[in-house]
This record gives sequence, structure tokens and C-alpha cells, in this order.
Amino acid sequence: MKKWMTVPVLLAFWIPSFAQLEQGQHMLGARIGLGFQLQNSGITYTQYGDRVDWGSTGVDYGLSYYYLWSKHVGVGADISYGNFEGGGFFISSDKVDDKTKLFNTMLSVRLTANPSNRVRLYIPVGAGVSVAHQNMNIHRSGVNFSGKATDASFAWFAGAGLEFDIGRKSGWSAGLETRYNAFRFDTDKLIRNAPAAVTGDGNRLLSYISLQLRVNKRF
Repeated sequence: MKKWMTVPVLLAFWIPSFAQLEQGQHMLGARIGLGFQLQNSGITYTQYGDRVDWGSTGVDYGLSYYYLWSKHVGVGADISYGNFEGGGFFISSDKVDDKTKLFNTMLSVRLTANPSNRVRLYIPVGAGVSVAHQNMNIHRSGVNFSGKATDASFAWFAGAGLEFDIGRKSGWSAGLETRYNAFRFDTDKLIRNAPAAVTGDGNRLLSYISLQLRVNKRF
């Protein structure tokens, strides 16, 4: 029985259809998902080395455009917005949090493994500029400090995706995509005029993993 159930799946991956990717097509896409931070902000607020989280989880939105230079390769642009919230300590009136907003603009390349099939595997990569705004508040054990700062830096992403066509000739497709995203933030901007207990790591690499639902339209 299990062998018979695998047949439709294999056919979906390997039998060509009329909905295949074609050289010269345009592809518009939209996505929404969750982002999960991979490290702290680099800002220490106690003598024990406790650090502020710049975002534990967040929502990540994006739009993309690709021109299919060939069946396998698309070139274009990608823009996205992320809204993250992070906290390190919440007891009574004590509070430590850091809200981060990201605006990313990147050039992007999409590499598709099997463009002639209705279910496709692909790899998106991109590089460009990230503008990050952080709003940090530390109120704990006599340390009261709030800081806001905006910093622009080089940013990049690399990911993997699985998509399937909706209908044979509609040009619509949907799927799942995951990405590793990285940018930098100058913590010195955020802790300017902070008390001695609050220190930073200078220009720090920050990154997150995003899991997204995606919809594309080809024409």
C-alpha cells in the first residue's frame, strides 16, 4: 500500500507539465512568516553579564520580483519588513526589553532545481542594505535607561523553498520557504549616554531564521 501511495508524489516531482518555468517570464511574489533570533543584542546590563535580547520572535513580511533569465535562474529584487520583540527580565516593576524593526532592500537570485515540474525545489540568495531601528528599555536594580537608534548596514540572506503550481496554466504557485538572514547593528549608537552598568559590543552581527508562507504569480 505504501508503495502505491508514493507513486503520485514521485509523478508530481518528475513529470513535466504545461505550468513549467520558462525563460523570459516575470515572477511577482509575496510572503509572510515568523522570524526567530539566533543571538542576543550584545548589550550587557548587569555585572553578571546578562544581555538584552533584540528579538525572540517576530513577524516577517516581504515582496519580490524575478525575471527568469533562464529556466533555472531568476534575477531580481527583494524587499521585506520585520517587527521583533525581545525581553530579558520581567519581575514586578523590573523590565528589560528591546523592540526591533527591520527594513531590507536587496538584489536577489533564485536558483530552481527542477523548473519543468509542477512541484519545484529552489534556493533564493540575496544581498543589499538593512535599516534597523531598535527601541531598548532597561529598568532594573537602580538602572534606568532608555535608548533608541537607527543603523544601516550590509545585509544578506540564503534560503531554500518548495513550491507547487495552483492549476496547470494559471501562473499561480504557493509554497514554503525558510531563510537565514544576517545584518549588523552598531550598539554604541543605542547605549549613548547610558550608565556604566550598560555596555555594548560595538558593531555586532545579528541574525535570524525565518519560516514563510509564499504565493507567486508568473506572467
